[in-house]
Amino acid sequence: MEAILNRTGYRLRPSSTADRKDIATYIFGDVEVSKTLVHNVSSQDGVLAATDAWIDTLAVDGKRNNGNPEHIGLWTIRDEADEGRFVGIRGVFVAPGLPDNTVATFVAVARPYWGKGVSSVSSRLLCEHVFEKSEADAIYTRVWPKLNPASDAVQRRLGFVPAERHTLRETFGEQRMREVLEFDLWRASKLENREVAETLRQVSIRIGQLAAEDLLEVREAEQRILTALPNGLAKSNDVRRKVAEGLQLGFQNPAWASYRMSRTNWVTRDRL
Repeated sequence: MEAILNRTGYRLRPSSTADRKDIATYIFGDVEVSKTLVHNVSSQDGVLAATDAWIDTLAVDGKRNNGNPEHIGLWTIRDEADEGRFVGIRGVFVAPGLPDNTVATFVAVARPYWGKGVSSVSSRLLCEHVFEKSEADAIYTRVWPKLNPASDAVQRRLGFVPAERHTLRETFGEQRMREVLEFDLWRASKLENREVAETLRQVSIRIGQLAAEDLLEVREAEQRILTALPNGLAKSNDVRRKVAEGLQLGFQNPAWASYRMSRTNWVTRDRL
């Protein structure tokens, strides 16, 4: 599938190994973009490993792509009006933990292109593509609950409806959960005063969600965050309170928040 995004004119086309450098640089190499993904990209090796995991299995010429069905794959979005500058990535894949005959979709947008409607417009294109080129019963998207309310709002505007939650453990397994833990502890260790509040909230919530799935105890989670923080922050009573609140919020809202677009809902919506 190739398409032009409405409003922006950005071009969406199948990804290839030639996109590897841009994905590594603008997606996994930018912590503000990769922070809600499920990879440990605290090192360059981690950035490259995460990039290769996408490219190798989903790019048209990926070395582990053994002939994906037409509706499965990775698509790169570029701004042709700006010399083909990299905008973002879209993907459709068969995800562990989801019902049979369904797929999951994901999006990651380079920071300079945030707020330009890339996620919502490309989501419509991907939904249309999947339902036209396959017999899939439904498409799922999944977000970290309580982490980014804007992501939930986008799914609802597109017509996705809340669905059953799927645990991180059944979706990714314990090793990937540990990668998330190590990445968030690394983020905590790099905190500076100007960015403490929001990053600390995100880190604490996600680690609380990991604790809810028995990766570690809440008390251990709190101690590990405080130990990772720079000394000056770890001694602050306000910081300790924020860590405890974030952990509790994550613990009370575990697993993925899933949204579902059924074939029936898509056809009905498309006719309105």
